[in-house]
Amino acid sequence: MSELPILDPQPLRDLLAIGAADGLIQELIGLFQEDVPTRVALLNMTLAAGDADHAVAEAHQLKGALGSLGLVRFAELASRIEAAAREGQVDGARQLAEGLGPAYAEGLEALEAAFPVA
Repeated sequence: MSELPILDPQPLRDLLAIGAADGLIQELIGLFQEDVPTRVALLNMTLAAGDADHAVAEAHQLKGALGSLGLVRFAELASRIEAAAREGQVDGARQLAEGLGPAYAEGLEALEAAFPVA
């Protein structure tokens, strides 16, 4: 996955291009900071419980949120977790989920670098 970019800033730049206020991007980054750790924790809990069905749902929601922010690498990780859980490979999904914390940190860093507070 390291061949994938951490961030494709184009989705957020597109929002700015169609007239979104600069503050909206900062608000979205703030929502990322508030929401994603909770989603990651829920996903980890479902995987720890061996609940593949709920893990699929959590990973899918996480993937969508990350994709809309342009967090390509993090979204791909969530996609792989979703696929593993969908196939009933909970242990494999758990192993992949070990990368969620670092992926969150690198995603946040990339967002803040690409869209600094003015």
